[in-house]
Amino acid sequence: MPGPAPAENRRRRNVPARGDWHSTDATGWQHGQIPAPPDGLKDISLWAWETWFRAWFAAYWTPDDVPGLRQLIRLYDEVERGGVKAADRSELRQLMDNYGITPKGQQDRRWKRPQPQAPAKPAERESRYRHLRSAG
Repeated sequence: MPGPAPAENRRRRNVPARGDWHSTDATGWQHGQIPAPPDGLKDISLWAWETWFRAWFAAYWTPDDVPGLRQLIRLYDEVERGGVKAADRSELRQLMDNYGITPKGQQDRRWKRPQPQAPAKPAERESRYRHLRSAG
């Protein structure tokens, strides 16, 4: 099991070997319509496909990732149907890690979940004095 995520403010000046943590403001697939899944999948696999493409980590995917994701969902479907070897389940886990679907894969890629933004109050949005604060 990997350890805790590194601190946001590091004490050393060197850049980490895997790079800095980064997040995106976007959520879900950013390249038009969600690609159609392969034919013949179980309902649970179709649900997984939709869920993955609507999740925050899908914002990091590009159209170049779709062929690999199709292979991933086919393997996911085979595992869901049962009767697969341990090697197939291991390969599924590795593929899910590679595409950042699992927490381990997200940590390996240094992807941060976007922080939810609290909606601003209407008065704060419209006031030209919104940057001022009372002194006490």
